[in-house]
Amino acid sequence: MKRSTGKIILVIILTLPVILAVLLKKSKFGYNELPIFSSDEMGEKVPYSIDSFILTDQNNKPFSRDSIGNKIFISNFFFTNCPDVCPTINGHIKIATQKLENSTDILFLSHTVDPYKDSVSVMKDYAQMFEANDDQWKFLTGKKSTIYHLARDSYKAVIQEVPDTNTFIHSEKIMLVDKQFRVRGIYDGMNFNEVMDLIKDARFLLQTYADQNEKDERN
Repeated sequence: MKRSTGKIILVIILTLPVILAVLLKKSKFGYNELPIFSSDEMGEKVPYSIDSFILTDQNNKPFSRDSIGNKIFISNFFFTNCPDVCPTINGHIKIATQKLENSTDILFLSHTVDPYKDSVSVMKDYAQMFEANDDQWKFLTGKKSTIYHLARDSYKAVIQEVPDTNTFIHSEKIMLVDKQFRVRGIYDGMNFNEVMDLIKDARFLLQTYADQNEKDERN
């Protein structure tokens, strides 16, 4: 009987730090996990997953999915001639970059939906207008087919060129993506409160990976 009691006490001692960590995280963030966004294909849940790609950043450097490395990232779609929606969304993203500037494990990816006009030099000027940190915030241009495939098939985002005009229909959403390239959050980029939720969720995701790394090191 004493031996069994001792085993129970040992199990409690070993599991208590894990239980406390979960409770502390939930008390800080109000939840203990983020959803994995998915679509229903033939009755099966398939996560939104970001395909491989090769584009070019504002410094004329190739940027691919491999360039992201072991980081989470935040993505959106825009075009530099957009008069109102895009500046608002990118202004909100700028706030997010400032709030998360001390986090080295996060990137921001802004993809143009008008790559014919949004050349590298145009993207560079646009990035400077937002005082973007080149190491943290990438403004990406490249092949239209690559960008539109990413938007529609990976992020499940609406994107369409309006014929005979200089405008585009594109998603106003901002997406949070984890280190496994799965979409974990979708937010209205025009809504300041939702952008604050994005920042909170990004911090939660970063903390989740940090907790996992600490657990792995203990084991």
